[in-house]
Amino acid sequence: MTPTPSVQIGEWTTITPDSPVVGSVLRGAVLSAADRELLAELEGRVSLRITELRTGLAISVGPHIGTLNLSCLRLVVMPKIRIDNLMRMVAYAFELSDLVVTETRSTYATAEHGLIDLLGLSLLRSVERLARGGLLPDYQSRSEDLATPGGRLDMRHISTHPRQATLHCRYDDLTVDHALNQTLAAGLRLAAAMMQSADLRLDLARAADRFFGDLTRIRLDAQQLQALVDGLDRRSSHYRTALTLIALIQHGARLSEHAEAGAMPLSSFMLDMNMLFERFLGRYLRENGPDDVQVSSQEVRSDVFSYLENAAGWNQPTIRPDFVIRRWRTVIAIADAKYKNRHEHPPTSAELYQLTTYGLSYSMPEPHEVLLLHPVGPGDTGCAATLLFAPSAAGEQVRIRLVGVPLDGLLDGTVERWWPLDRCGNSDEPVRASFVPF
Repeated sequence: MTPTPSVQIGEWTTITPDSPVVGSVLRGAVLSAADRELLAELEGRVSLRITELRTGLAISVGPHIGTLNLSCLRLVVMPKIRIDNLMRMVAYAFELSDLVVTETRSTYATAEHGLIDLLGLSLLRSVERLARGGLLPDYQSRSEDLATPGGRLDMRHISTHPRQATLHCRYDDLTVDHALNQTLAAGLRLAAAMMQSADLRLDLARAADRFFGDLTRIRLDAQQLQALVDGLDRRSSHYRTALTLIALIQHGARLSEHAEAGAMPLSSFMLDMNMLFERFLGRYLRENGPDDVQVSSQEVRSDVFSYLENAAGWNQPTIRPDFVIRRWRTVIAIADAKYKNRHEHPPTSAELYQLTTYGLSYSMPEPHEVLLLHPVGPGDTGCAATLLFAPSAAGEQVRIRLVGVPLDGLLDGTVERWWPLDRCGNSDEPVRASFVPF
C-alpha cells in the first residue's frame, strides 16, 4: 500500500498548489466524501480551512497546531515555539507539576509523529507512576442478594419478597473499580486509538489492559471528566496530571466515524494555542506580579450595556476581558491575550473596537491603559506599538499598547525578569517579575 503523503507547515500559514516544496503534494489532491464531512464538523471549531481548487488543495491555518489525516494527505501543523518549551507551557498552564519534560521526549514530535504522541507518551508515563504506587481504592455502594447477611438488610425488599431464599443487602465495598480509575482506563484506550506511532498505540493499549483490565468500561464524557478534576482532594490529587492530559487529548480529538476496520481511527488532533497562551499568561500574571498587584482572569460584567427596549427578551450583553490588573482595589490596566504574530497580523478594527470597549468600561486613571499581549520569538525584533483612542466627542481616552511576551525565554529560563507593565499606576519605578519554569 502506498503511504499517504505528509505535509508539515507552521501555525499561521497558508499554502497552495503553487507553494514551493509542499505545493507538489497539494497539486492534484482531491477530498473524499468522508474528508468533506470531517472538515464540515471542524468548521467553526478550529482555525483550519481547506479549499478545493481546480489544481488541488489550498490550506490555511491560524492559532492551532496538531495533526489532520485525510484520505489524500496527512497534515502536521507545528508550533513556532520549540517543542520542549511547548510541553513546559502545557505543564505550567494546566498546573501539571509532575509532568517531566526532557530532550528525549521533545525530539519525539517530528513530522513523522506530532504533538499528540507527546501528550500520549506523557499520559502513559503518568499512569505508570500511579500504578506503581498502587491505584487509589474507594468505597462504592453495592446492592445485591446475598446468601448470608452483609451490610444493611433492605427490609422493604425482604418484606415484598418473603419467599426469596437470599437476603437483599446494601453495603459499601472498598474497590479500585470506581470513576477515577475507570476514567484513566478510558483515557488510555482513547489515546491508544489516536497515536501516530504504532509502538506507542500498542503500549497505551497494553497499559489499559494490564492496569485496568478488570474494571468497568465507561465512555468518556467531557463534563464528568472536568467534574472529576475539580473534585480531587488530598487523597486523589496525584491523579490530576493524568486526568488533565486525558481532558486535553479528548478536547483536541476528532475521531473519524468512517475509518475502515483495522485502520488507524484518528482523523485529527488540533490544540488551540490561543487557549493555551491565555491560560499560561493567567497563571504567570497571578503568580509573578508585584505584591500590591492583583490579577483576575475572565471577569464577566453585565452592567456595561443595558437595554432601553427589549421586546424580544434577549439576554443582557456582557463583556469579559482576559485579565483585569488592580493595585489594591483600583484598576490600573486591562489586558487581552491574542496568540498572533503581530509582525504579520497588525491589530484588526474588530480587536481595537473590543479593546476600546474594555478600556471605557472600567474606572481608572487616564488614559485608560489596555494591553494587547502577543507572543514574540527569540528571533523577533519586536513590534511595539501604541494607539490612543481620543475622539473629540469623548470625555475619556483609551491607550492601547501592544506588548510582546517572550515565550521561549520565559519557558527555558533565559528571560529571568518580565512584567507587561513597565510602569504600574503612578509609580516611577519599573515593575518586574521573575519566572522559574518547570
